[in-house]
Amino acid sequence: MNEHEERRRDLLRNLALHAGPARGRMSLSLTDAARLVGLTPEGLVTVERGAVCALSLAAVEQLTLFLGLTESVLPRPSPAGMK
Repeated sequence: MNEHEERRRDLLRNLALHAGPARGRMSLSLTDAARLVGLTPEGLVTVERGAVCALSLAAVEQLTLFLGLTESVLPRPSPAGMK
């Protein structure tokens, strides 16, 4: 497995854990989030469920950043005083 495919697989695994909650924190419906990131709602559901999908590494990285997650697909910590 090449380096890009391994990174894509790892990002998708982490997105399965954090994409839904991140979308919820942004108060975005599935349809709105999918439209804003350029996916179909079904495509976003596939990512959130951790199912096999055909997104490229670039698309996975774009989705990660759109959802406000770190490059490792982890939730960003709340700023000081925001708890």
